[in-house]
Amino acid sequence: MKCYFISDLHVDFYSPMTRSMEPLQKAFEQFYERNFLPADACCIAGDIANDYFTYVEFLKFIATKYAKVYLCLGNHDIITEKKSHYGKDRDFLTSEEKIEFFCNEAAKIQNVHLLENRVADGVAGCMGMCDFEYKHVPGATATQNKMLWKFCWFDGRHWNYKGNDPDALWRHYDQAMLSLTQKQPNIMMTHFLPLEFGMAERYKHDECSNFFYFAGAKYLENMPDGSIWQAGHTHTAIKKWFTDSKGKKHLLLCNPVGYPNENSYQEYGLKKEDFVVEVV
Repeated sequence: MKCYFISDLHVDFYSPMTRSMEPLQKAFEQFYERNFLPADACCIAGDIANDYFTYVEFLKFIATKYAKVYLCLGNHDIITEKKSHYGKDRDFLTSEEKIEFFCNEAAKIQNVHLLENRVADGVAGCMGMCDFEYKHVPGATATQNKMLWKFCWFDGRHWNYKGNDPDALWRHYDQAMLSLTQKQPNIMMTHFLPLEFGMAERYKHDECSNFFYFAGAKYLENMPDGSIWQAGHTHTAIKKWFTDSKGKKHLLLCNPVGYPNENSYQEYGLKKEDFVVEVV
């Protein structure tokens, strides 16, 4: 089975903010032609859209392009700001409410699998979370990182998820990733990245770069040899093999579209064709 791996679509940065379906569908077609490739299945590692209406309509659209679509949530997908362009009928007081809404809408589309802490067809997924332990700024502490995240970072300011308690969020996704990888899926999807992907040069001196990553060794060790871990979030395309402590090899993939002013392929010289992968 050929699978196309992609993430960080941010479709609402490229599409008109309208309920009129004709211009929206035209924008989706142009976006697809520019960023996607044909395959049997497509895996999307989060950040489809900030806006719930664009998110759901794009799911309906992309379901017509592939026999199977697998996706996990991204940090932009679960924001709860009351600034909808589509009225007050679907305001979400909490990120949990928005996640439930997306899961219910995705379940209505037969060939779409939104993987928030579950497995389908050997593909496992969840959004993931940063663990606040990575520190590359001299003198930084995990406590300081958590405070910076909660009051200054996008997620802490725009989510309302588990009370935005950093420890509760990490415990939730730590357990989710342990449980999912223990089932030994062929593909594991998260939006946040295992540190084993490596950090792009442009992030190495940013005090907020730890908000993208978590230490992934213990989860990767649960995965079978030859498995794939897909992530997103960094807006830098990555494709590499990683050998865990048990000698098993895992293909690490990150193929973000990113924002209109970005070129995710530039740093490592990759191209979208590199992310069509034959999956056994």
